[in-house]
Amino acid sequence: MSKIFLVKNDSRRQHCRCGFLSALALLAAGLIFSEAVLADTGAAAGTYDSGQYVVIDAADGDSDASASFEAPKPEPKTCAKTWRLAVVQMGSYKDFQIVMNAMLNKLYRDGYFRMAPDMVDAEYLFDLPDVWKKLSENSRGGCIELISDGLYSAAWDDAALWDRESARLRSRILNDRDVDILLGLGLAPGLKFADSGLGIPVMIADPSSPETAGIIGPGEYSDKPNVHVQKYPKRTSLAVRSYLSVFNFKKLGMMVERDETIRRMQSFDVIRKVANEDGFQVIPCFGEFQDRTNMKNVREFERCRTELLSQGIDAVYMPIFDGTDTDNYFSYIKPFIDEDIIVIGDGNTGSTERVERGVLVSLVEVEIDESGRFEAGVMEQIINGTSPQQISQYYRTNLSFALNLKTALLVNWKPSFEFMMMVEYLYENINFK
Repeated sequence: MSKIFLVKNDSRRQHCRCGFLSALALLAAGLIFSEAVLADTGAAAGTYDSGQYVVIDAADGDSDASASFEAPKPEPKTCAKTWRLAVVQMGSYKDFQIVMNAMLNKLYRDGYFRMAPDMVDAEYLFDLPDVWKKLSENSRGGCIELISDGLYSAAWDDAALWDRESARLRSRILNDRDVDILLGLGLAPGLKFADSGLGIPVMIADPSSPETAGIIGPGEYSDKPNVHVQKYPKRTSLAVRSYLSVFNFKKLGMMVERDETIRRMQSFDVIRKVANEDGFQVIPCFGEFQDRTNMKNVREFERCRTELLSQGIDAVYMPIFDGTDTDNYFSYIKPFIDEDIIVIGDGNTGSTERVERGVLVSLVEVEIDESGRFEAGVMEQIINGTSPQQISQYYRTNLSFALNLKTALLVNWKPSFEFMMMVEYLYENINFK
């Protein structure tokens, strides 16, 4: 099993586990990869806050951290009305779960949302029917209530189901008038619901390249009444340029979905624009990676893999929805690694999972839950009378690298000292499962 050494600046932690890799991890995570460092391709180092470090070995889950104290129960707010909240997502996704949990916890701490005591600060999958039911039941009487049948979701690769669920929700908002505020998770709900005509506040959290996708106009503030879209300015271009500054690739291969919605979520147009501006080639292979009929997605991936390998690429960018499965992920990318091709993860997903499974490097959010706390703050402003158009859409959080040392060895790449200073998540081995 692979080991991850997560090193964070946290004054609440008191201990660290020693050893060579632990010491290396301590050195590696000294600097958070800030936007300023990423923007300057010549920068060798940045600055970091003072504090203490802890090394977490995820193989056994033992962090050697002292238990945190139990916070007092917050005083519930009194609001002019109860806001009935519906949530929509194209499919279940780990990052959405983290964002939603963090949002609800902040709303609870601030007195706007009621929760069962055993769910406060707990890890749970909000989109499981039983969990949603419990969250909904316990939210009654608060400023914000989750509608009991107000979770709309579909399987990622079932476009027909997604269209039906979206149409059903839209009809409910316009005709039944029992939804007061809507939260969409990801770009796909933004494409469906970033619509001022719905007549209620619409919040879109954690979307990929929302301006390029066309769900909102440019700028810090929304150009649509009642619509607020979380933006990380230039997130994808920032990530791609950071990879370019490290690896100086000339030909970057990429699996690109033919479906327009998925292709927007992959930020293909953004990456191609960066390539034109910065002087490298994007070599795309278009395929139907979401069609799982008779394993068509696997066949499409294998076809594109062969095509990209024949194009003389020196790096490959693995976007979300590229036809692969989490299980046995390494087997998908091994032919690239065998040719010493740099395998890069999609920086928009915020997940280290693919790096654990063999991707060489990915730019990730250090604290994904910050996105949820940001959304909670937006929602609190809305229910207190601020128009969504008057609330900043700009969301920024610390970015850093995740690196797999085993993959680095396999592709004969030796990270520089300067690069290691910008690594937050360091994997020693590959998880082959």
